[in-house]
Amino acid sequence: MDLSVCILKLKSHQMYIMFGFLFLVFIILLITCSEATILLCYFHLCSEDYHWWWRAFLTSSFTAVYFFAYAVYYFFAKLKITDIASIILYFGYTMIMVLIFFLFTGKHRITFCVFWILQRDLEIAVI
Repeated sequence: MDLSVCILKLKSHQMYIMFGFLFLVFIILLITCSEATILLCYFHLCSEDYHWWWRAFLTSSFTAVYFFAYAVYYFFAKLKITDIASIILYFGYTMIMVLIFFLFTGKHRITFCVFWILQRDLEIAVI
């Protein structure tokens, strides 16, 4: 899904009507972040790294940095805003969305990673 469509709808106060497609992209995002977090978490645990909690959190949360980078690109490439109040509002709301996205993806993926590791360890201990 093109992120510029969502930003354009928010900017022009229009309703985004493709919720089914947005939900599908959201599920793909969660699955991709889960797989990447599990893989990197496994590598950190194999190397006996005790900082794996933070790295697992930051692995999936880094998608918010890509979101912010695209919002900055969108601001300079597409928007022609010159008023300082509008610039502050744009970046203020963007930072709020990025922070919420950062915490959401990080929290949910580290929870998934911890449950996967605990389930796997318990299965190995039972066998």
